[in-house]
Amino acid sequence: MKIRDFLFLVSCFLFLTNCSNLKEAQITGVQGFKINKVDAKGIDADIMLGVKNPNTIGFSVYRSKFDVVYNGINLGQAKSSRRVHIDANTEKTYAFRLKSDFKNVNLMDIMKLVNGGGGSGMIEIKGDMKIGKFFFIRKKFPVHVKERARMN
Repeated sequence: MKIRDFLFLVSCFLFLTNCSNLKEAQITGVQGFKINKVDAKGIDADIMLGVKNPNTIGFSVYRSKFDVVYNGINLGQAKSSRRVHIDANTEKTYAFRLKSDFKNVNLMDIMKLVNGGGGSGMIEIKGDMKIGKFFFIRKKFPVHVKERARMN
């Protein structure tokens, strides 16, 4: 029984040291910006981000927060609603949900956002993406993307 415990500890140690060498995940760009609902209370939208995993093992993107600015209008924080698993050596697009209230936004900015729907504009996303393999192995990688995106 002691040999089994020893082998279990050695395998856990090797696994943990192997997972701690996660390479930085990359945001390849904003693939789209979709407003689901805008009213006087706030906004509900989706931001589609391309995420590239250069690692030989898969990992999960845990709940992360990003500050979002669209055409100079601060829309609040985009939050991923659930954990998303990313396979090894892949590049896919994932949706991050944006829910924000308009307590610090000017009424004229809200009108510009509502009237300017359907066009393209400059979107800026800042924050930290949290990735990891298990609860105790997590890393944060900075994200700063600023590019033109089409609003659906």
